[in-house]
Amino acid sequence: MAEGLVLTEQRNLTRRELIYYLKIVDRKTGRELGRMGDIHGEGMLVLGRPALEPGTVYDSLLELPKALQDKGAAELHLKFEAVWARPGPKNSNFEESGAKFMSLSPSQRQMIERLIELFAMPVSEH
Repeated sequence: MAEGLVLTEQRNLTRRELIYYLKIVDRKTGRELGRMGDIHGEGMLVLGRPALEPGTVYDSLLELPKALQDKGAAELHLKFEAVWARPGPKNSNFEESGAKFMSLSPSQRQMIERLIELFAMPVSEH
């Protein structure tokens, strides 16, 4: 978290970092929006430059690891809203944006669960 910045946590789900920083691209333009920093069933952290615009809805494709590329699908279609943005950790050259998923289908939820199950790093005890 950026120095001196305190945020009130409103999520009830544990965010999970994956062993991959999966690429997120805008579906219409093909422009890279950033990389997924962590994920849970309701949203994700997007690392990128510039930060996403809070209040903006994005129609995106999330690049999937080869092990999850079912039936030739190399990406997962996700609509999300950017809910906040802040500078990344000190000395990093990316910014962080919090994203909330919008209307996930059962198959999208299942793919997110599979991502977490197969590729999440162990939860550290603080």
